[in-house]
Amino acid sequence: MFCRNRYTDFDRDDDAIARIRCGRIVMEHGKLVSVERHLWSSPVSIAQVWWESERGRIRGDVCYLDYHIPRGLPQFITLDYIRSGQQTRYRTFIGACHILNEIAKRRQSAAIVAHVTNARISDRLLQRQGWERHMPQWRGRHFIRRFYEGYPSVDLTRYA
Repeated sequence: MFCRNRYTDFDRDDDAIARIRCGRIVMEHGKLVSVERHLWSSPVSIAQVWWESERGRIRGDVCYLDYHIPRGLPQFITLDYIRSGQQTRYRTFIGACHILNEIAKRRQSAAIVAHVTNARISDRLLQRQGWERHMPQWRGRHFIRRFYEGYPSVDLTRYA
């Protein structure tokens, strides 16, 4: 995935971040490093997930969260892929999720959708973060985070 632009100041680059159609949130040690704009979303396969979990682990307290806005559905955000290392702390992971919620708020998105394939991400954890099961007739674990009743408040100074 080729990085087109990198934004490090959420408040200063508010409009540019809200216009990103394919992006990546980069968190390190519980702090936002950048929100990157990419040319296209990265396709993710089960083989890639397996390979990276077995052989391609990133080192340190780092989390990458890839997302995109589907064509024809600008009110939704698709959470494509979360990649983290063995030393990644909960604060770093959850911070990336909070940043995605803030992007949804600034875009006025109706919901974020995700297909969860990692069994270590429990349904209980997702429910505590406001996600609910979606499309039970489809194979796999599909979740949705709806914002119809408002957006969660995010204190961005915690991640600056």
